Amino acid sequence: MVDKASGNYAFTCKKLYLQFMEKELNTQSDDGKTYEIKDQLDPVSIKLNHERFITGAHDSTLKPLSIELQRILRFLHVVQQLNTVQNKRSEIFCAVFSSLFTNLPHNVVKEKLYYLIDLMFKNAGSEYIVVQGTNVRYDRNNSSTSGRSYHKNDLKGIIEFILRNSFAYYGGNLYQQHKGIPQGNNASPQIADLTLAVMEYQYIRNNIQSGHPLSFSLNRTFRYIDDLFHISDKKDEFIRITTDMYHHSLTLEQTNTGPKEAAFLDMSIKVTNTGAVQTSLYNKTDDYSFSVVRYPHYESNIPISMGLNTLHGEIIRIFRNCSLFEHFLERTRQLARYFLQIQYPKEILCSRLYSTLNKTPAISLKYVVCNNDICMHIIEKL
Repeated sequence: MVDKASGNYAFTCKKLYLQFMEKELNTQSDDGKTYEIKDQLDPVSIKLNHERFITGAHDSTLKPLSIELQRILRFLHVVQQLNTVQNKRSEIFCAVFSSLFTNLPHNVVKEKLYYLIDLMFKNAGSEYIVVQGTNVRYDRNNSSTSGRSYHKNDLKGIIEFILRNSFAYYGGNLYQQHKGIPQGNNASPQIADLTLAVMEYQYIRNNIQSGHPLSFSLNRTFRYIDDLFHISDKKDEFIRITTDMYHHSLTLEQTNTGPKEAAFLDMSIKVTNTGAVQTSLYNKTDDYSFSVVRYPHYESNIPISMGLNTLHGEIIRIFRNCSLFEHFLERTRQLARYFLQIQYPKEILCSRLYSTLNKTPAISLKYVVCNNDICMHIIEKL
């Protein structure tokens, strides 16, 4: 099994797979190995059936606890927005934390999350939090008679327990992960995201005062878990301070090759000669040398409505990512051509296109083009 989604499989050379697994489980840095063999534990006593780089947690006894922690950490999280300002000197720095899930010491993760928990509970004037279904709320007096109540120290204990109890069974040995954030755990994205967020918060609070040269440009820095994006005319200075902002065990690998262009998540970003920022949809499968089956065939056993709903969602995604009308048209035509190739009738596609435009007036407002003209631009060149 591969990737984070269930039901994804890959065919590979067995020898190559075993070589990679041996390297992964026995790699050692200056701070020691990520995984250590636990000889004193009986491998049969722990139900593990995943032998891959991302240790799965589908059958883990910790899954209910992980889901609970995931809901609480989501409740504590604050979403940031990326703002851009027109500047001819602006340059882009796009990078990924290559060692976040394998090398970050557990004591650092706990230190940062404990700091966040203390800060958030102090600001809320409470020491308890209640989880009821998918709802999470503070409870000042621990007076709730419904749901599950946790003291802030309980949360710290849950975090420590989950970090300490990540195992992988391979080659007759049971390995325990001693550093890095366990992958495959429900709460892992929130643990990683908030750990880095606290590092950023503490650095800015301690070093970036009002009027600092970077105080404004940091507003145009965006991070999605381990993917980092920055755009300003002080890119080199930003790169320099990342070594002070983040723990020394973390490695930032730059992913954009030019200073004016980058692909960040599903968005292609470009700084033009005028300093304006243009965005369009980025699909990494476009770079593959082979075709990828992305949508269900019209004559498959999957309901037609699911394919058409996917078409609707993709059009919305294209609209949100494309700043220019011509880019929106180009990407939407590519999408429509693909659906025609998998035998969707043109009449049905056009009907769904009209429906999507009528249900999403923001599209015509953004590009200042009426729905009929948008449809004609797309359909006439199919």
